[in-house]
Amino acid sequence: MSIEGLRFGHVAFKVADVEKSIRWYGDAFGAKVIYRVASSGDRPELMFLEFAKGQCVEFFTGGKNMLPSPPDPIGYIHFCLVVDNLDQALDHLARMNVEPERKFIGRAKQKIAFISDPDGNSIELMEIPPESEIYRAYP
Repeated sequence: MSIEGLRFGHVAFKVADVEKSIRWYGDAFGAKVIYRVASSGDRPELMFLEFAKGQCVEFFTGGKNMLPSPPDPIGYIHFCLVVDNLDQALDHLARMNVEPERKFIGRAKQKIAFISDPDGNSIELMEIPPESEIYRAYP
């Protein structure tokens, strides 16, 4: 049995400097703020940035300290953005002084690069050529 109407919603991050993160995601990926709520009482300010229709990240203000990762952590590793042309995406990011930390061909023949946002969150960029075994999974 499945849950009727189930779909992926968003990924959320607490960021150190929300305006810097908004600018960075806007410049890097064209993401736009589509919803923003001021802080109230013990609830921090939050906002949604949309990359494409229905594809969002949520930012919360108030991040202060990045915790070091244990050697083999359980939990969040990265989120992935699919691009039409990885080399063009990396050229665009290079003009922002963002260089890939790793770049390789994946097991399903997809082209992959990893970058980090201003708070050190890992982002996978992936180009999926038609010959990739996972091509049909991505509309």
